[in-house]
Amino acid sequence: MRRLFSSPKKASEGWHGPKEKSYKFGGLRRTKTSKIVEDIQHTLTASYWDNLPVELQISIFVECGIHDFLPLKLVCRGFNEVLTVHELAIAQKYLRRRRHGTLPSTTNNERTYTMNPEDDVVLLSDLFPPAKSAKGGYLYTFRYLHTLRRRQDLCARLSYYLANRVMDNFCGSHQSLVKSKFPSKSERDLMFERGTSQLQFKLIPLTYCVAYFLETYASARKEHLNHLLREYEAGRLPVPIPLRVRRDMYIQLQTNILRSPPFNDTATLIATHHCMYLLIMSLLHTLPIPHGHSERVDPRWIGGLLTVSGFGRIVEYFSAEIGDGAQTRTQRKDFMTNFERDMDLNAREEMHPCVYVSPPSGQPHHSSVQEVWLDPAGRELSSRNVIPHDSERFTIWDEIPILIGCGMCRDADGWMAF
Repeated sequence: MRRLFSSPKKASEGWHGPKEKSYKFGGLRRTKTSKIVEDIQHTLTASYWDNLPVELQISIFVECGIHDFLPLKLVCRGFNEVLTVHELAIAQKYLRRRRHGTLPSTTNNERTYTMNPEDDVVLLSDLFPPAKSAKGGYLYTFRYLHTLRRRQDLCARLSYYLANRVMDNFCGSHQSLVKSKFPSKSERDLMFERGTSQLQFKLIPLTYCVAYFLETYASARKEHLNHLLREYEAGRLPVPIPLRVRRDMYIQLQTNILRSPPFNDTATLIATHHCMYLLIMSLLHTLPIPHGHSERVDPRWIGGLLTVSGFGRIVEYFSAEIGDGAQTRTQRKDFMTNFERDMDLNAREEMHPCVYVSPPSGQPHHSSVQEVWLDPAGRELSSRNVIPHDSERFTIWDEIPILIGCGMCRDADGWMAF
């Protein structure tokens, strides 16, 4: 029977007749006469990789993606040794390549950022620099690169959800205009997709600043609570802090953040304020419309979502609300489970009877929507004499203007998102 995928053997390929049948073992060949001869091709004792200079090996790894580093460690001992010993050099060179030759530094007024996609990592890594080492310097690790990539992905997803909601509201409120400019459904769908992509592209850098504010504010709240606990243990906190004073403390924490980089730049503060306003209004518009006083929905949970759950949970909420997945019902159930766990953990941390006066309702206190960014940012903008100011003007297909702003913006030609 003919064997599949077989090919005629030639003498030049090492074929032997029945009397000269041999059995190969690596680089040796044993014949029936028990005579051992060396094969013509010798087996190399080291790979070409081992002979490369370390600098060249590092340059090769820099060309890889962030998610490739861990799998590459499992390839062989040589890869694992280079990636482990030279992790700092690889991470630094990886960032330098994507930051046009620089490394992350504290944001200041002298540095300018563009809206170009290749400059996204510059702003993101400046906002979230690596942790400082106890021995001096900074900890450039693969873990740090992963956190940057994770934040970048979350901001891109949130920008998409916000842009999608803006385009949905625009098409819903201007149906006659949209149908007159785009008669066929395929044209309207294409306009919707391109408009969403263009808005997402413009919103991504602004969501970096939003993520920075929310993470910095959450860290400041925890640090402030730990400070109050130390004051209580030292006997310097005679009475619990009432709710009104607690609100003022939170407002002051936000004000301190808004007066430090990158928000000490007024243009950055205004642009971030517009993006934050868009985020909050998008969250409010997801609430069900009440049909009576008994069905009124308390929006205070949005304050808890912004201040307690974190940026990633906000993205998870929009994903579940829009139905960005195969099982929307499961997504919403998972979000509610995670959100309730966040609230319970926060209640155990902040419901300290010796530090804070318990709210009249007996429930954990969550900041209102106005108390998170809107009121502190409004006061800061007023102190800088930039009220009124211009809105963010974006154009989509066929030069259709869409404005993203707030209630303190000047009147302009275009459609205001909210």
